[in-house]
Order: sequence, then structure tokens, then C-alpha cells
Amino acid sequence: MNKLLLVDDEQHILDALQRELHGLFGFASFTSPESALEFSKRNPVELVIADYKMPGLNGLDFLKQFGQLQPDAARIVLSGEADIDVLLRTINESHIYRFISKPWERSELLSNIQQALSYRHTLLESRQLAATQSAQGAEDSPYCIALVESDPHLLAMMARGLDDESGRDSLYGAMQQELQQSGRPARFCCYVATFRNGHDAIDYISRNRCDLMITSQNLSDMSGTELLSALRKTAPHVARILVDASPNKATVSQAINDAEVQNLLLLHWDQHEPRVDLRRQSWNLYQLKRAAMQALAERELQHPGIRQMALFPAP
Repeated sequence: MNKLLLVDDEQHILDALQRELHGLFGFASFTSPESALEFSKRNPVELVIADYKMPGLNGLDFLKQFGQLQPDAARIVLSGEADIDVLLRTINESHIYRFISKPWERSELLSNIQQALSYRHTLLESRQLAATQSAQGAEDSPYCIALVESDPHLLAMMARGLDDESGRDSLYGAMQQELQQSGRPARFCCYVATFRNGHDAIDYISRNRCDLMITSQNLSDMSGTELLSALRKTAPHVARILVDASPNKATVSQAINDAEVQNLLLLHWDQHEPRVDLRRQSWNLYQLKRAAMQALAERELQHPGIRQMALFPAP
């Protein structure tokens, strides 16, 4: 029986969750996130469901610490209140699998739990398969980044930013130290494939190796969340980053629950003030480059052998 960890500071919420899950899953429940972390040091679980708004250690900080203890466990956030900033932090900092609002529908809750467990199982199986496959040179070959933006000016500028080697190796080295990755290549090498629409990008990835897709939300043929949701189904090994200047709550929820993005970047490209725009452009390109490196590094840290998988795109 699958083992779940339930964390909510309100006992009546835990009682309701236990009633929903009784007989279907094994679980341990805690009203204290600190106690749940102590439990997690000694007891492996497959999935954690944590409330966001808890006194002391909130759900986001709890999940970040929990992820260091059990990186293979799927993570679901449960909350009655959440603004866009909260949702963005759960994407970019704790890498949750789903966000479920209170009050929940029982069918939705159970479906999301089953999907999270199935996703975890698939990743573990894929990791074992990748470990047995021979992929000479996969770890040393350049990363392939698919970049999707309908505006040709922005597309060219973002591609140049990702291709720019200035400061890239020092940034990558610092990130490796931060993630405690030993034995990794000292240089970060990549090539960028650019696309003006989502359909061309999906077609390319179906026939070529790809490690990361970065897409703007506003595309000519579909939304960025629609594109990344389709990518998640056809090529789940490809890391996913969404770029949007001012996402609404629906977009952020779709980015979490449908596209399962590794990062959501808020980048504003203001071209009205040239001097201000130049500073903002430099900062945006730095953020873009850092997010790309981080998404790829964290993907490999959590799922060793993932680059060998990326050599064999979905048919």
C-alpha cells in the first residue's frame, strides 16, 4: 500500500483527509511540520500533501526541507487561500506536482494523488532504464534548448542571451556548488533551437533530442501552458520553463497542475525607455540564463541518467 505523509496545522482538515484516504493508502499525519520533518528523516514516503498556510514553518519552506530529505517523493500543496506570489514560489522554489484548493472534491483529490504516484513510479522506472542504457558521450554533449517566442525581435534577443558565454561558466560552477553536484563538467555548453510557434517546436522535439523548452505564454497558435502541457505528455524528460510578464492566477495554476513547469519567469521587456530597457534587458537575460541552468541541473540531480533518456525522443 502506498505510503503518504499528510501535514496540516488544523486537525479537522487532517481528519477529513484521513476519511477520504482510509482503506486506499497508508499514511502518517502531523499538525506540526517540524514533527513531520523529523518523521521524514527515518521513514520514506511516496507522496506528501502539505497545507501552505501553517504557523511557524509554512508549507513552502516545509516542502523545500522535505525535498532535501526525500527528493523522490511527489509533492502536493493544499490551501484555502493562495495569491499569485504564493503560487509562483511553489513552482520556482519547491517544485510541487499539484496545487489543490480547499475545499476539495473527493474525486479530484484521489485523481491527483493517483496521477502523482503514477508519475513518480514512471520517473523511477525511467531512471533505472537509463542506468542500464549505453549512451556514449551523453553527459559531455551540449544541452539542447528549444526556445519558443512569436515576436522575432524577442526570440533573437533571448537566443543570444542563452548563447552568450560571458560569465556562463562561473555562474554554472556556482550553481553546481549550491546544488552540491560533484564530478559534473566545469563548463556549461548548449545550443538553442528557435521557433515562432508551438506546433513547430513540438514537431522538432518529436524527431530530435531536447533537454529544455523555454516558451513565452503568448504564442501565435497556442498558449505557452498549452504547449508545455502537450510536451509533458509526449516528452516528459524535457524540462519546462514558462515566461510571462504578468500571469494571472489561472495561468499559474495551469503551469503547476497541467504543464508541471520547473520555473515561471516574470520578464518585462519595456522598450519605451532605451536606457532603462538596456538595464532591464541585461537583467532579464541573466535571469533567463540562470533559470535554464538551474532547471537542467535540478533535473539531473533529482533524476540521474535523464540525459540518456533525452537521446531517445518519443515517437
